[in-house]
Amino acid sequence: MNEFGIIEKFFKKKQNNLSNELFHTDLMVGIGDDAAILKLSKNFPIAVSTDILVSGVHFSPTQDPRSIGYKSLAVNLSDIAAMGADPFAFTLGLGLSSLDEFWLEGFSEGLFEISRQFNCDLIGGDTVSNGKSPSFITITILGSLILGKALRRDGMMIEDDIWVSGDLGEPSAALMLSRKSSKLSKPSPRVKLGKELLGVANSCIDLSDGFISDLRHMMKSSFSDNGADVEAELYFEDILNCISKKMRTWFSGTKTELDLCLSALGGGDEYELCFSAPEKRRMELESIGKSLNIPLTRVGKVKASDNIKNVKFNASMKAEPKLTLISRNKKFDNISLPSMGFKHF
Repeated sequence: MNEFGIIEKFFKKKQNNLSNELFHTDLMVGIGDDAAILKLSKNFPIAVSTDILVSGVHFSPTQDPRSIGYKSLAVNLSDIAAMGADPFAFTLGLGLSSLDEFWLEGFSEGLFEISRQFNCDLIGGDTVSNGKSPSFITITILGSLILGKALRRDGMMIEDDIWVSGDLGEPSAALMLSRKSSKLSKPSPRVKLGKELLGVANSCIDLSDGFISDLRHMMKSSFSDNGADVEAELYFEDILNCISKKMRTWFSGTKTELDLCLSALGGGDEYELCFSAPEKRRMELESIGKSLNIPLTRVGKVKASDNIKNVKFNASMKAEPKLTLISRNKKFDNISLPSMGFKHF
């Protein structure tokens, strides 16, 4: 089977008609031509994100291909969610070390399962032979920002509350212990939550590399003008409340509560949203969480040691933004959290 046979059998036929109402289908060219042509029914900003997943790094060659297809798009949807955008289309690039029709069938089924769930259409891409090198999957996703607003990493303010959606710790624990986890294999991108946070949250990021690592990314983006001392205070007891029940069960009797907390804060593959918001938004955020049936936990606060409002962190400095774990019940002395999380290089 050649490239065009793969596209026709596993992707073009499964796509069916483009479903998103934003497309003018009379001018639309999608899968199977040299390029896609889009004419959208409305004028709005577009958020674009690209992720690459590599066999042996982001997924196992022996993993269920359906879950690989599902997660490949889910991680891109999570990036779109962190911007407060509404996904509507994506492209797919496949580099395959071998032609396995069983794998392609499962992969495409998982891919289109979540594509239909979020009304996000495949509009093109490429498929190549990758020889003996590890297989890879590249997805570029497009999202619309109808309101002309976007969530960004760089909007965090001094005295903002720090929030996180869902629970923490299960995916990294499942990887460590070789346990089954639907959150690891089929994460739930918080697209609806991202849209609800527009105009409410000051900053937002999706948790892919780990809470500690990604919170530092957000702080670096937000505080980059001078060398004032900016710190995130994280509250131990509140973080305990959003640790995964499965993680607690798996490590019952082997990890202390503090160990569980540190593991959950350092683990990646969460695809939850971490965001900051002013104190005055607390009741509104609690209402949003209840309406979407998504737990939202306030786990910390952004502080400046000199108490100057809206100071900036110096990104050129070698020192990382300070993250301090505090026990309100005085179970331990304050802990300065080290760099933790997934390293890309």
